[in-house]
Amino acid sequence: MQRAVLKTALAVATCMGSLAVWRAGVDHEKGIAPAIFAEAWGLRLWRTPPAPAVPLTEPEQPTVAANPEPAMQPSSPATAAKPVIRPSGPRPALSTYLFDDGGALDSFFDDLQQLETPGDAPERVAILHYGDSPTTADLITGDVRAMLQQRFGDAGHGYLLVDKPWAWYGHRDTDLKGDGWTIGNAVGKMRADTYGLGGASFQGNEGASSRITLKDGAQTAMVLEYLAQPNGGTVTVSGNGQELAAVDTEAGTRTPAWKTIPLPTGTRTVDLKVSSGHVELFGEEFRRLPRGVVYDSLGLNGASTTVLSRGLNGEVWSAELRHEAPALVIINYGTNESSFGAFVDKQYEGELRLAIGRIRNALPDVSILIMSPMDRGERSGIDQISTMATIPRIVALQKQVAADTHCAFFDTFDAMGGDGTMSRWYTGKPRLVSADLIHPTPQGAAMVAQIFVKNLMQGYDIYKKTHTQPVRTETTTGQVAQP
Repeated sequence: MQRAVLKTALAVATCMGSLAVWRAGVDHEKGIAPAIFAEAWGLRLWRTPPAPAVPLTEPEQPTVAANPEPAMQPSSPATAAKPVIRPSGPRPALSTYLFDDGGALDSFFDDLQQLETPGDAPERVAILHYGDSPTTADLITGDVRAMLQQRFGDAGHGYLLVDKPWAWYGHRDTDLKGDGWTIGNAVGKMRADTYGLGGASFQGNEGASSRITLKDGAQTAMVLEYLAQPNGGTVTVSGNGQELAAVDTEAGTRTPAWKTIPLPTGTRTVDLKVSSGHVELFGEEFRRLPRGVVYDSLGLNGASTTVLSRGLNGEVWSAELRHEAPALVIINYGTNESSFGAFVDKQYEGELRLAIGRIRNALPDVSILIMSPMDRGERSGIDQISTMATIPRIVALQKQVAADTHCAFFDTFDAMGGDGTMSRWYTGKPRLVSADLIHPTPQGAAMVAQIFVKNLMQGYDIYKKTHTQPVRTETTTGQVAQP
């Protein structure tokens, strides 16, 4: 009996492996996406929920020293109160799928409006998009980035990890190869630990290296994020084969740190190499002039909301958020939680509220948008595909929490078609979702991105019509004042 079971298992594994190889090397629209194996491992084999069943309180965090290099600030103080004249009376609906009755996006929209005003501040509007596997591959986020930068200006590629934790990790218009790194990330952790802005860390000894290939040579600077620590080693940064900087990570205490390295015009390759000792790197952000939008896709495979509520050291993450100074933070989880009905019904809401609270502790005035998961299909019978019952429950919880916590909410699930969408997307031509009924194809991702940006810009256009900005002046201290 055991022998027969083993033969069956081997046959199934061989079949699935063949389909994955076919998809990777022959026909990218057929076969099985490699990500399905990771999702199957993360979602189907685990029999515990994605977060520990502990009281919903902020975990204790170790003390973090001040940053060796001060956080970079926009050319005009982004933290200063913005003199925006608010409308009186009921607020109009932003769009069919974008909800923001309390004006949570006002601050973000104000920054966008300033980008469209010649000579006004700020010069850079940063958006952080935290999510799971589609974000890991820069699906949806890559298209959103392109559309927003086309309208408001391109301020750079944004944040990349040091190496690929997963083969399908990617960032539009870049290529990444690394060697010799020990990689850690915040997915599924039972306690908070020290990671970078993107929820990952890369430790390496002398010889560990990474190469980032840029599609264009327009990036003007790279900001290296690393852990300053006792006995820290040195990282050499080169551009187009020429050494640009040697970053010493030695410090008296363990603390996140940043080093800004100007890039010569036309830089297409950037190399990071540990030249001595032991280092721990987090990521690198690419920037360019002039003014515009930076859209950081911060995805981890198999991630859930507990990455933000539990997995990141609170003080370290707060320092990283303040350093990045985003105008908007997007929380885009739910797909991985959907496999655990009891977790969704009993603990998910609390974890989401905790994640929002941690962001607000670091950035009290930042705009926060909760972006619901897409539809997720499951098979019943030979050819029946239906929406997982937990998905609508997660969407409803997210919408309610957003309203309660002064966050905006985008209903991705309804916007893409609601119940049964993955069945229609999988059986339609062209196919818009992979065989796992989770991950969109590039065409499907582009559709979600277009719907999201359309609704966001509808909200922005309404904001511009209902809000007026008085003339802004700068005081001698750099603070914004009204005339």
